[in-house]
Order: sequence, then C-alpha cells, then structure tokens
Amino acid sequence: MTEKAYHLYTTRDFILDEDFQQWVLHPDVKNTYFWETWLREHPEKRATIEAAITLVRSIRFKEYTLTEQEKGRLWDNIWEHQTNEEELPVRRKHWWTNWKYAAAIILIAATSLWLIQQRSFKPVTYSVYTHLGEVKRAWLPDSSLVVLNAGSRLLYTGKADQREVWLDGEAYFHVRHNNQRFIVHTYDKLSVEVLGTQFNVNSFGNKIMVVLQQGQVKLNVPAAHAPETQLYLQPGEMLNYNKLDGSYAKSNAPVSRLLAWTSSRVEMENYTLSDAAAFMQQVFGKRLIMADSQLLRYQVSGSMPVIYNADTMMTQFAKVFNVKFNQKEEYIYIRKGSNRGH
Repeated sequence: MTEKAYHLYTTRDFILDEDFQQWVLHPDVKNTYFWETWLREHPEKRATIEAAITLVRSIRFKEYTLTEQEKGRLWDNIWEHQTNEEELPVRRKHWWTNWKYAAAIILIAATSLWLIQQRSFKPVTYSVYTHLGEVKRAWLPDSSLVVLNAGSRLLYTGKADQREVWLDGEAYFHVRHNNQRFIVHTYDKLSVEVLGTQFNVNSFGNKIMVVLQQGQVKLNVPAAHAPETQLYLQPGEMLNYNKLDGSYAKSNAPVSRLLAWTSSRVEMENYTLSDAAAFMQQVFGKRLIMADSQLLRYQVSGSMPVIYNADTMMTQFAKVFNVKFNQKEEYIYIRKGSNRGH
C-alpha cells in the first residue's frame, strides 16, 4: 500500500483515492489489514472514512472511461456544488440539475471501478482475532495450527503457489508442510517465509521477535536506506528486530520459556517486575506504575499458570514478588510489600 498523508484527507480526498476505492469495493487481505490498522491509529478520522464509504457504496456503475484530468474536474464541480448547497437555504431544484451531478458521480466512480477490475486480487479466506485477556487456537484453511495471543489479529489467504498471513500481535504457528510457500507478514514490513515448521512471531510494542522451534525459516528484514536483508534461522534461534531504528540481532533462544504462553503458563528465570509489567500490558492492556525504582530489581524464578483475568493474574504476581497493588482503570500502582528482603 502506497504511503500517503491520509491523516490530512477530507471525505472528497478519500473518495478520489483509488486505493481507498479498491478497499471499499473489492476488499482483500492486504488492503483490509492496512485500513483497519490505519483506523486504529487515527480514530479521529473514522467519521470521515464512514462518510466516504457510504458515498462510494451508494453508486451503481456503467462502463465509462475518463482521463485523470476529467475525473479531477468532475469531482471539483461536484464538490463545489455540494459545498455551496450546504451553505445556501434549501430551495427547489429542477430534475435535470440533480441528474447532471448524479451522472458526473456515476462517470467518475465507474471509471474507478473499471480500473480496479483490471487488477487481480486475492480474497480473504480466513480471519481471526482475540480480545485482551483471551487466547485462541485455530486451524487455518490449509490445516496449519495457529495459537493467537491476547489482543492480536490475523488474516490468511491462499492461492496456487503460496499461503500468506498478515499478523498484528503475537501468534505461534505449526505450519502444515506442502509445496506452497507460507509467508507471515508484519505491519512493519518484516516477513517470515517457511515451507513447514513451528515458530513464534511477536510484533507487540517497539520490537518484533521471531523464535524458531522446529524446521527452518527465511526472514526478510526491512532496512531504512538499503535493500532488505535475508537471514535464516535454525531451530533454537531467535531474531530481535527494533522497529524504531531498524537494528536487529540473531541469538540463541530459550524456546520453552518464550513459548510457554501457548500452554497458558509463565516460565520465569530471573523474571523481573519489568517483565511482569510487559506481560500485563500485552495480555490485559494494563500499565504498571512503580512507586519506587528499586522495585524493578525484584527477580524471581519458577513458573505459574496464566489466568486470563487481570485481577487474578495481578494477585499472583503480587504474591510472587511480595508487593502490594491498587488498580484504577487501566493503571496498576505497585508499592513494596511488608518484610521484603534484598
């Protein structure tokens, strides 16, 4: 999807935009992923988007062809008259005046439809999402297993030579082996390509982490001012990618600990309150506020079950770290417990 200054667009601009028209009239996995993500990041534009969607969908089409200049002039005329009519007192119009503007709308929209129909799009064949505090196991149409962590969403499509997934959040994949490539895309343009394997992708926050449990994967790592880099992971390896500066590092991975969430457990090895804060933020959307920076030094080791209830989970953490907490909406305030030793 071409990057544009959509945050500055008016309803008219969206209607004129062919990528927007494509999404409204012929949604596919790529444009649906883009626009849904963009709306989440720009909720103030929702009313504008909905108005543009209504206008685009209300049109019925015939085959016409217009140049870009003709389309622009027609829309300028349509919008100018619509704007003027909003400012003038209501008055009776002749039928031919209304028809003139309606015909112009049909001409411009029909042209856009014709252009869209010349392209080949892949249909969305499967989608799944999770709310905060929820984990789902699902079978993709190709019989691959996916475990979707809390607050995540996934779109899947398949065609003759490959299967593609668009992921926002965290998911564990057990990919069914066949002759089709299996590619997982993140919104930050990093992609993971496999044939048949078991791996985890986490794109929450400012980093993307890919952990390989079995098989082999090829990573296409984006770079700001250079061609993308291709890396390969072997079982037991992981890649950490920084979304902010594009840096990345490959290392050995504590696989069982990083994938414990798929079995609804937290495996803790020198686990800190900072780690607990990241967990509560990702899974429940809760932010932990520390009353004392020394609290960040607290570490524990062991394991405990994940209970998908924020209050219950925080109570478990409080017992493990011997701290007290108060919750106010999405904020959880942490303070020292009694008789804590260092």
